[in-house]
Amino acid sequence: MAMIGFYVKKTPVPPPGILTFIDEVDDGSYYANVHGDGNFIYVACIGDGIRSNSVDGNGNLTHIDHVDQGSNYNDVWSDGTYIYCACYYDGIRSYSVDGSGNLTYISTNDQGSAYYGVWGDGNFIYAASADGLRSYSVDGSGNLTFIDFDEQLSDTSRSVWGDGNFIYVACDYGLKTYSVNGGGFLTYKNTNYQGDGCLDVCGDGNFIYTSHSNRGLMSYSVDGNGILTYINEIDQGNTYKRVWCDGNIIYAACNTDGLRTYSVDESGILTHLDTNDQGDNYNGVWGDGNFIYTGCDGDGLRSYSVS
Repeated sequence: MAMIGFYVKKTPVPPPGILTFIDEVDDGSYYANVHGDGNFIYVACIGDGIRSNSVDGNGNLTHIDHVDQGSNYNDVWSDGTYIYCACYYDGIRSYSVDGSGNLTYISTNDQGSAYYGVWGDGNFIYAASADGLRSYSVDGSGNLTFIDFDEQLSDTSRSVWGDGNFIYVACDYGLKTYSVNGGGFLTYKNTNYQGDGCLDVCGDGNFIYTSHSNRGLMSYSVDGNGILTYINEIDQGNTYKRVWCDGNIIYAACNTDGLRTYSVDESGILTHLDTNDQGDNYNGVWGDGNFIYTGCDGDGLRSYSVS
């Protein structure tokens, strides 16, 4: 008896790391960097304060609130309780947010210099500034207290991130590592210099990545003493302003060339996956496990899905 065959057409599965633009919301200003806390998305805006936004299950964005205590807001980070902003002229600011996404200013701590980046590890808040790295404590009301400062060769610190072992600082003259003790005091460990213009840093538990003003995206390993080893770089042109990774894919905000995705192999070698450019200057990138968000100069906050 003859067998009757059936052909089932299979839907092509796209390769991983492919970006799909979803939505944008723009309330004016220069959108610098973006972060969230699982409830709302926050954007630091140059010359225009901090904005809060909601996002629905499809990635559609809605602007909620805007507060501005003056200065250029270069970076934003949230610990789930308070929001912290790196303000160029005025130091670190803290804010609270209510259940509707409305923002309330709490505190400012300014130790001088120009502030570019902010990040926290659950114990302390760290600020990258024009003259080095600073650490702060924060009390139960969101008030900031300065703890320590470390300056290395008058090198401008652009951004800061940590992995639970070390604090990493992207500086004009390379990537630096620090340890921090239980009191929040900083100890310099190492610098890896791969040319001027290191702008941002993040890691995924295996490797450390930096975005660069003229050499693209770089990968590093780090040993138990905080000593960094350069591994690989990939550059497809333009200024790589910010980098963020989710453990699977590395995302780079690339000025006028949009948002790029990369994979990394077990040796730390980077491979480009996709580029999505909706126009304007891409300055910041962050994701929440559901969507990827970018901050753009004149076009505001954008959301993307990634397959």
